[in-house]
Amino acid sequence: MRVKISEKILPHFNDVWLACKDPNILNVVCKGGRNSSKSTTISIRMIYNRMKYKSHGLVIRKIDKSIRKSCREQLIWAIEHLGVQQYWDYGTSPSCDMTLTYKPTNTKIFFEGANNPVKIKSWKTSDYPTTDLWFEEIEEFKEEEEISTIINSFLRAELPKGLFNKFFFSYNPPKRKQSWLNKKYESQFQPAHTFIHHSDYRNNPFVSKFFIQEANHIRERNFRRYKWEYLGEPIGGGVVPFENLTFRDITEEEIKTFDNIRQGVDWGYASDPLAFVRLHYDKTRRKIYFLNELYGVKMHNREFAKQIKEKGFENTYTTADSAEPKSIDECKEYGLYIKGAKKGAGSVEFGEKWLDDLEEIVIDYKRTPNIAREFENIDYQVDKDGNFKNKLEDKDNHSIDATRYALEQDMAQREAIIFA
Repeated sequence: MRVKISEKILPHFNDVWLACKDPNILNVVCKGGRNSSKSTTISIRMIYNRMKYKSHGLVIRKIDKSIRKSCREQLIWAIEHLGVQQYWDYGTSPSCDMTLTYKPTNTKIFFEGANNPVKIKSWKTSDYPTTDLWFEEIEEFKEEEEISTIINSFLRAELPKGLFNKFFFSYNPPKRKQSWLNKKYESQFQPAHTFIHHSDYRNNPFVSKFFIQEANHIRERNFRRYKWEYLGEPIGGGVVPFENLTFRDITEEEIKTFDNIRQGVDWGYASDPLAFVRLHYDKTRRKIYFLNELYGVKMHNREFAKQIKEKGFENTYTTADSAEPKSIDECKEYGLYIKGAKKGAGSVEFGEKWLDDLEEIVIDYKRTPNIAREFENIDYQVDKDGNFKNKLEDKDNHSIDATRYALEQDMAQREAIIFA
């Protein structure tokens, strides 16, 4: 029996289907709002792959009690939507085995809860390899490590010729931008083997009129909730920090014209990284351009000074976090021009606001990937009631702090601005 797939998936997901066919793409990430057909499309592909390839698939949710009513029913729907139910062995009563079996080749789709990810690490099948994993509702996982533990166990051995791994991830983005999931997949900087697709109910022509009415009602009453719940956008604390970010290549020709260089460093300790930034500040146009960075955990002062000298940056003054005067003195002995930033109440908030008020913050991801990640992912703090504060999260902000130090003198207006 031949099935015309183009008639079975929504046009908005055609590029997802192409990514599924590409052996060079390992991760297919489908995110978005409610009722957008993310799971529908992945379920069709999971069924299709079992009929096309001699390999198994495994569907995983964090909570195993959710699998029967969500994932398994979704895949049975896909079987019947494709009109291939005569080729599949599945039952509908609660007592039936959870496994779905494609009878001509005996390839299967299994289901597991990841309440304990370690138990899936030992996954083995005797006949065919398990090539496809589908992590449904991955926002239920509190940490990325819970998923990577499982994934790595399925990438240990080379697959037979003609087979390739495909890992599917579907989810509604969490509200908080600081969620590990948003930090990972909301970023525009992704490895070549990861494909990310966004969808919402407006891409699904089969959404009921009542659903649309409810969505419109929520949009009018609470637009922020509408953006998060129905459009699948992380809304953070309510205000987006640094809407002035521009991510693009900074050319060597541009750099030759930069003559207003600033440098700053935030000392690392224990598991926190040392973060050094080098930037150009265009006072007239009120723009900054990040040119270089150093970023590393447990970087000793001697090594830091050595790398600064190797880059030829030692003759430009670096403003450092003055919480470690010993580090500043050591770096002076190693030949760096370095001074401590001043301290005072309210200076952190002032510095963050000053940066947010610039006309443009230009970041070249290839030159400064850690700076790009921190500025893109940062969010505002929230209080115990979920209301946002006028202060950024005090984590994963080391490059941002170093930037405040670097621009200390430029932030001063009429009287000295003191930094924390």
